[in-house]
Amino acid sequence: MSTLSEYELKIHPDQLELGHFVIRLDIPWRDTSFPLEGVRIGSAETKAWLQEHCQWVVIDLERSPGARGLQRLGPSKSKSGQSARSQRLDVIRQATIDPPTLQAARIQYLALEAGVDRLIETMQQGAAFDAGSVRAVVSEVVHSLESNLAALVWLTRIKQQDRYTAQHCINTSVLAIGLAHGLGWSREDAELAGLAGMLHDLGKALVDPEVLNKPGRLTPEEFEHVKQHTVLGFEMIREDPNVPLAVADAVLSHHERPDGKGYPAGKEAASIKPLARLVAIVDAYDAITSHRVYDPPRSHHQALGILWKERGRQFDAEMVEAFIRLMGWVSPGTLVRLSNGDMAMVLESKSGRGLRPLVRRVVAVDGRYRLAEVIDLASQGSASGNALLRISEVLPDGAEGVDARDLIASFV
Repeated sequence: MSTLSEYELKIHPDQLELGHFVIRLDIPWRDTSFPLEGVRIGSAETKAWLQEHCQWVVIDLERSPGARGLQRLGPSKSKSGQSARSQRLDVIRQATIDPPTLQAARIQYLALEAGVDRLIETMQQGAAFDAGSVRAVVSEVVHSLESNLAALVWLTRIKQQDRYTAQHCINTSVLAIGLAHGLGWSREDAELAGLAGMLHDLGKALVDPEVLNKPGRLTPEEFEHVKQHTVLGFEMIREDPNVPLAVADAVLSHHERPDGKGYPAGKEAASIKPLARLVAIVDAYDAITSHRVYDPPRSHHQALGILWKERGRQFDAEMVEAFIRLMGWVSPGTLVRLSNGDMAMVLESKSGRGLRPLVRRVVAVDGRYRLAEVIDLASQGSASGNALLRISEVLPDGAEGVDARDLIASFV
């Protein structure tokens, strides 16, 4: 199928809700009786027909009232042409990454990495816990948010299986700061989100590594043991004066679910605080796109699709919709395949480019991958009679052995 725009989502027909506006199917549209411009799900009969005849459908998020947050968070008329919240949610896609910006972001990322490594070592040795230095770095990240967020999101594409816990904490912190900013939270609350992201999984440092790194399915007893990481992390940090109570609660509750099926307490939606709900979403996104011992990495698109499917059940619906808008259908650093078969990395996906972002081709040199020439897909014309170059597939991080660290090192 053709590439999805940032306002489209491919779902199974079972996920359709009344009010969703369907614009594409996996069967020829001429085989239906629907209007050419699309069909709104206005009855159980329409949904049932699509369930019977289709394997997937694509809905237009802007024309689907069921996508509650995106209707409200989308572009709105104002003196500036956009609401303040819409501008915040566009911060990643509107950014331009250049070598100085990437270097500044890399310094911050390395500082976060050093901080989380110290915390993990502290927990494993049973020493006194002190999150003060990490909180200071998180504060620095928040203060440079507008200029560095897109580059930091690119750095979250670095995935090393043997460094999963540490990198996952850093990546969750960066994404939590970005989502908090997009939701219009204050700078102070964005700092709390970043700190909660950094600390949310540190309890896994106290879980039996043989169970944590088991490649196969966990037994019920093993899963119960892993689930203890929320309580273990909470108990470790709650006495630290550098960790506000809201952050400690998010560490404890980031696996609670709106449908009441989460852990450790099985809280209902109204009892789960916003910070825990936010961390749950970005935690899941980074985990889904990472290589874990029991599951290969999924693509950016697949991860957003899973979050969308589970909104209102496993995740807060409005926050999921805001996160999809924040990240866009591709974000800087996303690995893609072009219609000519080449791989490329998304460099910039500013609004107005539609499905044709600025990319850099990825080439193999002496057994390693590096970035090559810049290709502006939006400027690809058809005057020559050649097929338009476009993105044909969004790839998982690390696909075909591409190491994000090599691409970042070749960014000049």
